[in-house]
Amino acid sequence: MKQSPAAKLLSTNRAAATSPSRDGYTLWIVLALVVLVGVAGWSFWAGGDRRPKDYNIVLHNVERDDFTLTVTERGEVESAGVTEVISEVKSKNTPGLSILRIIPEGTAVKKGDFLVELDSSALREERTAEQILVNTAAALVVQSRNIYETALIAKEEYLEGTYVQERQTIESTVFVAEENLSRAEEYHEFSKRLAAKGYINQLQLEADKFAVEKSRKELDAAKTKLNVLDNYTKAKMVKTLESDIVISKAKWESDKNSLELEEGKLKEMDDQIAKCTLVAPKDGTVTYAHNRENWGGEEFVVKEGAVIRERQAVIRLPDPTKMRVALNVNESLIQYIRQGMPATIAPIGTGGRALRGSVQNINQYAEPGGWRKANVKEYKALVTIDDAAAELRSGMTASVTIRCEEIPNAIQAPVQAIYAHGKEFYAFVFNNGDWEARPIKVGPTNDKFFVIEQGLTEGDRVAMNPRAYLDQVKLPELAPETKQQVVQLTPDMPPAKPAAADDAAVASKDESAAKPAAESADATTIEPTAG
Repeated sequence: MKQSPAAKLLSTNRAAATSPSRDGYTLWIVLALVVLVGVAGWSFWAGGDRRPKDYNIVLHNVERDDFTLTVTERGEVESAGVTEVISEVKSKNTPGLSILRIIPEGTAVKKGDFLVELDSSALREERTAEQILVNTAAALVVQSRNIYETALIAKEEYLEGTYVQERQTIESTVFVAEENLSRAEEYHEFSKRLAAKGYINQLQLEADKFAVEKSRKELDAAKTKLNVLDNYTKAKMVKTLESDIVISKAKWESDKNSLELEEGKLKEMDDQIAKCTLVAPKDGTVTYAHNRENWGGEEFVVKEGAVIRERQAVIRLPDPTKMRVALNVNESLIQYIRQGMPATIAPIGTGGRALRGSVQNINQYAEPGGWRKANVKEYKALVTIDDAAAELRSGMTASVTIRCEEIPNAIQAPVQAIYAHGKEFYAFVFNNGDWEARPIKVGPTNDKFFVIEQGLTEGDRVAMNPRAYLDQVKLPELAPETKQQVVQLTPDMPPAKPAAADDAAVASKDESAAKPAAESADATTIEPTAG
């Protein structure tokens, strides 16, 4: 029977696998390889490691380049000319008034257009009660005015009527008494002549004399009564009537003041009720005044039903022609930012467009922090946007890069290559196979490089991981208190910030040093050579 080519090939391989000569050849090849490896290993061990001393050392060549110190933070775009619509309704004993109606956010409004309606039901109830008080006070004013006018009339009535009438009555009595006295005296004289001639007896004469005395006393009494009326009764009545006038006038003025006070309260309530309806003070686009940074961690969102406090902003009408960015800067970086420094703003959502700007203001006090930020201190900075951009909107997120300092053609070294020893800084320079701990004077720093003011020259090669070579360099002894500070620091971190150094760059050296050195474009790795 004829076999196929595949069957022939299979039978041939089986025969070769079972062949004694083939097994012996493979064994000899394996033994030869083992011997060669052993001889090579013995030769390498006996001859020592012939690799160069700089094998696998990560170095950086010190160069001159333009140094730039920048601070980059994210902030929120806002209008520099924003008009806030606030609630002017007094809260009194309530936390605030709730929103009944509100215009949708983003609506374009004209001056005087409706914006927000607050709940005024409680104010309207208070106004009703106040209206009753106003009416009562008005009635009291009318009553006290009548009393005052009556007091004026009473004084005039006494002086012009009652007093005159009483005086005339007394004067009439005086006149009659004088006439009676005159007649009694004439009759007494006549009686004395008759008694002398014996026509009347002595008793009749005494009676005529008594009549004279009686008439005289009646005249004296009338004159005394007239004197009392003029000098005492009149003055007393005038004082009493004038006192009534003053008292009634004071009461009238008091009631008028009370009425004015109650009317003022009523007017204020009418004004408060009117202020429950907020209108646009100018043309603009409605933006809700949300507050998402309360101390207690609670966010306030403007919506129907939300309670608005007195003087709290409800709506903002931004001016689109004047835009800026509000950002919070960490306390370690705020010292490098100054008013007027140039900045580049990159709003998110504008296709990567970069806008020019400058630092407008930096707050002198830290922003209030909550439990989320723990002990992190931040300062608010405002950066103006100088370029016009119609696509900018309030509330957009923007990345802001502030150019704090620029030094052209400066000698620089990576932050990983700087070693802090006490209050001094060193760079480990590799030269002809040996290490030298060279003291240096550092200048400003960013998150990548230090400016070297003294100690290094262009072309020096410095270690990117200096702590690995501490046993190969000589450093001065430190005082005991300085050693304690060094122990508490993170490896490769300067213990004290240099005068012109950037705290953020110093703080970021750990992170930079943790990255593989090969990832740095400025680091050079000396590869092993064949030896």
